[in-house]
Amino acid sequence: RDGGLSRLWAAQRAGPEGRGKEEMKSSLVLGLAAYGVAQQTHYGLVFDAGSSGSRVHVYEWRSGVGGPKDAFDLVKDNLLKKEPGLSSFKLEPAKAGSSLRPLLEYAKTKVPPELVAETPAFLMATAGLRLVGEAVKDQILQSVCSELEGSGFIFRCEWASVLDGQDEGLYGWVTVNYLLDRLYPGPPEPPVGIIDLGGGSVQIVLPSSAEAPEGYKKDLDFAGRQHSVYIKSHLGYGLNEARSTVLEQLTHRSQANAERPVRHPCLPKDLTLTHKGVEIAGEGDFKRCTRLIRNLLFPQTPCKHKSCSFGGVFQPALPASVYGFSYMYDRTAAIGLLDGEPKEFGEQAMSVSDIEAAGAKVCMLSSDENKARFKSTKDASKSETYCGDVAYLSVLLGELGFEPASKLVMTNKIKDVELVWTLGAMLAKSAELAAAARGSLFSKRNLLLLIVVAGIAYTVYRKLQPTQTYSSLGRDVERE
Repeated sequence: RDGGLSRLWAAQRAGPEGRGKEEMKSSLVLGLAAYGVAQQTHYGLVFDAGSSGSRVHVYEWRSGVGGPKDAFDLVKDNLLKKEPGLSSFKLEPAKAGSSLRPLLEYAKTKVPPELVAETPAFLMATAGLRLVGEAVKDQILQSVCSELEGSGFIFRCEWASVLDGQDEGLYGWVTVNYLLDRLYPGPPEPPVGIIDLGGGSVQIVLPSSAEAPEGYKKDLDFAGRQHSVYIKSHLGYGLNEARSTVLEQLTHRSQANAERPVRHPCLPKDLTLTHKGVEIAGEGDFKRCTRLIRNLLFPQTPCKHKSCSFGGVFQPALPASVYGFSYMYDRTAAIGLLDGEPKEFGEQAMSVSDIEAAGAKVCMLSSDENKARFKSTKDASKSETYCGDVAYLSVLLGELGFEPASKLVMTNKIKDVELVWTLGAMLAKSAELAAAARGSLFSKRNLLLLIVVAGIAYTVYRKLQPTQTYSSLGRDVERE
């Protein structure tokens, strides 16, 4: 069960001095596995350190199995979550690392004991640690580093980091395309694009062959298949942030005009609420709601690139297939655009026009009708926001370049695997190491080849030189 990839990670932990033989041995194993000669089982941990708690994903996968997932064939994802999150230790950062101990103990029950010392662990923090300040963040990560270095798993301090929105988007893209068999070498199916709509930001990641400005493009290598992707995280354009911005600006504008109550077209009819001392009355008008969102959040901005999304931001052409998840899926599922959870790809495809039509119907509901219809949905307590949320989805998609008839797939699972960025992170980290191993193997092969060629050349050179015998040498001496 011991895997060559784990051995290379062990060599990485040993540092430059201890790397030599282990790295060469691992490279050879990986080289064989890449051609399906040897099948290996590997384990890896990814800690998702969120604001409300930390999770550990214990991934088990095989390599050398043949087919499109030859390099990484997912076997299992074991998951455990514990509270509180790392950011809750901002007043006592030295104690943050110890909060991971239950997760580490759980991980050791899922990894064979003989492989614990050869299993890598990566910790990636999200929203919470972005808000605590640099000094506190560094202290928390140092505490985490000390805990994980003594855990028995392979860990290096640089493997604990704070993700930005672009990292999350990229790893989400990797997850989706892996599950669709479009990541590794195999049938030449083109990769798909993704839109990951979170609460604070929206990430869009698209396959791109066009020249992209600095900071928008990343090149990836998965077992020899090259990918160039466009990545953009639009901070402040997540669903919750967008909703809050509209409410704040609408309230501020009405205060300036002394309008009472404030008419909000994105809230259900008959709903009234108070925000910062201002009375808000819902109107439930989808068209007016989309117009309000467009005016407040998406002002006209000139495009200085070949093509742009909103705000004059560069964006390449949309691919034939785009997958939407997180709030994209949650809201379209909540309003009935998805019938259950179909297992086949494409059955969840919908057009922007479909979303607009469904949103218009939701906005027509009164406050009481809204509560009655959506009482069993995932976010039933927030059903009064559905009208505005779906209106925002339709406007956002239009600003990202989707035509009314353009279709995209909304889902939260592919092949019964949840779409989470941690799987993409594990894939990307293993691919980086495998690529380094292939490069190391290539260098050693070149060196060996150079030695062999030099040896052959020297042998040929010696054979072409005239030979002298002892007897002829003696005659020459006598002449002198």
